Amino acid sequence: MAVAIRKIGKVCVLDISGELKLGDAITELGDKFKACVDGGDRFFVFNMLKVPWMDSSGIGEVIACYKRARDAKGELKVVLKGKSHDLFTFYELHKVCELHEKVEDALGSFAS
Repeated sequence: MAVAIRKIGKVCVLDISGELKLGDAITELGDKFKACVDGGDRFFVFNMLKVPWMDSSGIGEVIACYKRARDAKGELKVVLKGKSHDLFTFYELHKVCELHEKVEDALGSFAS
C-alpha cells in the first residue's frame, strides 16, 4: 500500500493505492494523515480508487481519520468504487462519510 499526498487549492488529497489492511498500511495512512492535520490542513479527500480491497482495520482507520478531521474542525470526503464502495454502503458508512465516485466531484463539493 502507498499513500501520495498532493494539494489542490485548500484541499489535501491523499491518493491511496493497494490493499488497506491491518499492519503497516494502516500505520502509514494514519501517520501521513496526522501529519497533514498537524500541519494545519483541514479539508481532505481520500482518493481510494486504487484500493482493490480493505479489511475491517482499513475501514476503521478511514473512520478514525474522519473523526480526527472533524475534531480539528475539518472535513474528509472519500472517493471509491467497486468492492470498497460496496463495503462502505453495506455498513452504512455513507451516512457518516460523504462518498464520491470521482475526485473532481469530491473537490467540487467543498465549494458548496
